[in-house]
Amino acid sequence: MSYLAIEGGQLFYELHGEASSPTVMLVHGFGMAGVVWEQNVSALTAAGYSVVTYDQRCCGQSDKNFADVSIPAMGDDIVALCDELGLSSVILNGWSLGGALVVDAAGKLGDRLKGLILTGGATPRYTQADGFPHGGAAEDVVATVAALRADRSAFLKGLYFEGVFAADVGESVKQRCLDIAMQESPEGDAALGELGTVDQREQIVKISCPSLVLHGAEDGVVPIGIGEVAASLLQDSEMTVMVGCGHAPFLEDIEAYNRHVISFLGRCAE
Repeated sequence: MSYLAIEGGQLFYELHGEASSPTVMLVHGFGMAGVVWEQNVSALTAAGYSVVTYDQRCCGQSDKNFADVSIPAMGDDIVALCDELGLSSVILNGWSLGGALVVDAAGKLGDRLKGLILTGGATPRYTQADGFPHGGAAEDVVATVAALRADRSAFLKGLYFEGVFAADVGESVKQRCLDIAMQESPEGDAALGELGTVDQREQIVKISCPSLVLHGAEDGVVPIGIGEVAASLLQDSEMTVMVGCGHAPFLEDIEAYNRHVISFLGRCAE
């Protein structure tokens, strides 16, 4: 167990496995924590990779009272973790909101970024805009945050028991995700709210490292069209659609997901 001190508080992080180059950093989705990747971490370390997981601001075992939970600030956190660990070669994997964070961090890492994975990534936009017909309206995100704050436990239970998964992952997995999500403090909700307006189209087209877009065919949280746009804008990308999966393919078809990721990592190491 380790903590990184940054402006406004501390972030909890873990380094798994033996030192390797590149190192894989797994960036979780809104309100979750690094532990959600535990079954993926074990596969990656068995394949010879070192893996970094961490809890974002206001989530998990990180401090809960950060004043700034913006996407740029949390992109900076990824860079700060790389600096702390001396990582000169890193592959970022961002799930959901984490997709926006890794795209933000990509330009800040420069040549240190050797690969990028978007797992149901909420990027380059989450809502509709000129030239971008995918997702809902910005007002929908405002309403979502309001519903979350009005009855946190009911909202999150509905999300993880009815909204996230298309595959039958079992009640224990859903409850596990709910328990993790309930650790997030209300201050962290601002990150979700920011998805209503953030636009990363100008940032994502500048990413030149190998990229993999992994998206569940039945994703009801981040529409698959968003992933298709991301794949079209990235300079060197491939897209894999996981049939029968929803918004968390890394939990819905663990074996296939790990296989896709490890295959891509081999390409990054070439």
